[in-house]
Amino acid sequence: MALAMGGALLATAYAIDTSRMTNSAAQLKRATDAAALAIGQERVTSGEKSEQALKKLAYGYIANNLGLDSTLAEQINPDSLLLSQQEDDQGRTRYRVEVTFQASPEFLGGEPRDISVHSTVEVQPSALEVALTLPNSGSENAANLAVLRRLGKRFAENLVQDRDDAWLALVPYSQSVNVSPDYTNPESRAPQGPSAAHAQRLSSWAMAAALRPVELTTLFRSGYRGLDDRRIPDRRANLLCMYRGLNRGENYFWDRAPGGQFRIYYRHDLRENGSPGADPISWIGPVPLDGQATGVNDTRWMVADRGCPSAPLLPLTNDLDKIEERLDQMSTRFNTNYAIAMGWSAMALAPAFRGNSGWNLPDDLPKDFKDDGGDSYKAIVMLVNTTDQRWFDTDLYNSPVGQNIREIGGEQTITRRFADLCESFRERDLRFFMIAVGEDEIANDDLGAEGTVNGASIFRNIAGPGLARCAEKAGDITYLQGFDFVAAEGRLEERLDQILEDIRQQGSYVRLVE
Repeated sequence: MALAMGGALLATAYAIDTSRMTNSAAQLKRATDAAALAIGQERVTSGEKSEQALKKLAYGYIANNLGLDSTLAEQINPDSLLLSQQEDDQGRTRYRVEVTFQASPEFLGGEPRDISVHSTVEVQPSALEVALTLPNSGSENAANLAVLRRLGKRFAENLVQDRDDAWLALVPYSQSVNVSPDYTNPESRAPQGPSAAHAQRLSSWAMAAALRPVELTTLFRSGYRGLDDRRIPDRRANLLCMYRGLNRGENYFWDRAPGGQFRIYYRHDLRENGSPGADPISWIGPVPLDGQATGVNDTRWMVADRGCPSAPLLPLTNDLDKIEERLDQMSTRFNTNYAIAMGWSAMALAPAFRGNSGWNLPDDLPKDFKDDGGDSYKAIVMLVNTTDQRWFDTDLYNSPVGQNIREIGGEQTITRRFADLCESFRERDLRFFMIAVGEDEIANDDLGAEGTVNGASIFRNIAGPGLARCAEKAGDITYLQGFDFVAAEGRLEERLDQILEDIRQQGSYVRLVE
């Protein structure tokens, strides 16, 4: 009987000690799981960090995920924490977190035992291709441009720093987007264009008839070869604004190759309304906006296009010096067209623009879409100021020559244009974020006009329903109260940080593998 009772006590002690060690190991395994997942998530959202910083993060997660067992924390040796990483040939990285605790058989006695527990996560960050789309319209004075430069520089640094698989394209926009490969300062007019690269892109991207549009027949009869003539104001100012697919349902054909596909913007206007980048030219002929070769002849002027940004689109790059230089080149221009800016932002990320016939980038940029086998995560981040914006998609500049968008369906067509564009983005897994600032009840500054303008509400009511098609998550389209970017700088910075974190998280995965 005594032997039986002794055996029972021994078995009970063994069961208690074994259960204690098993429960401790299980609890510690949950803690190392949490620590490994935290390490993986930190790699996705913040890029590379020092081993010491990652170890500190891991130990903090372990210490705070041990449940209510206060003695277990005392059994863990902080110096025993091991962190290792291993990469495979497919770009995946495994992070292993291992820690040791000292298990003491309290009831059985005996020597304490060291038990090691580990967890491993697999991290695969996708390559990131982001287009940052910034207004250079008449509303962006020096103070607003300074804000955009600060925000752009911060966003770029946080995106590409410490990574060799993240690239940023800058898309300055006004009424259109300048796609010249080179920049001419509009004030100094240096260097005078067109550069050889500008002329080559113009000739290769233009439609067959685009260089000599019929409505400028009298100009060409006066001695100008075509819109590729070096004397054309936009050529001298290195302004190359082109367009295609403006009608409903065409979605701007943004994912098609550029060769032979574009018409060319030019500005027929009063000589005083041009950009300072080049002197105007004149000729005798009919009104070009009629789209005809005949009509009432009079003196006509072609000026450097102030609706075409002086700062050209900067294709994908991870060179922060180039990004900062292009931000510094931004200047105040004229009206706005958001849909055209969205289209060009998408073209900056479209693989159809790869190689010498497109953006002429290295490293197979832009990379393939995911549905074509690519592993790159693509996103557009666009800033908008809707205060006092009444002509964001309806002026003649943004209509095919001889047509008027207002006569082709009015506001419903504008809403549908945004919706069509957004649906084409969704089909290609192209993420779109927009941050719009704006205020209503702004004094109407039109000549002889009275009352106020409710630009923020107009934009939200007309463009908003179409833009909502772009949103994958609540907040992808964000409206902030504020007169301009100066008034909203702090909130813009905070929202851009959130968007960048979202891009990193959605573009990568972290999974527990052991």
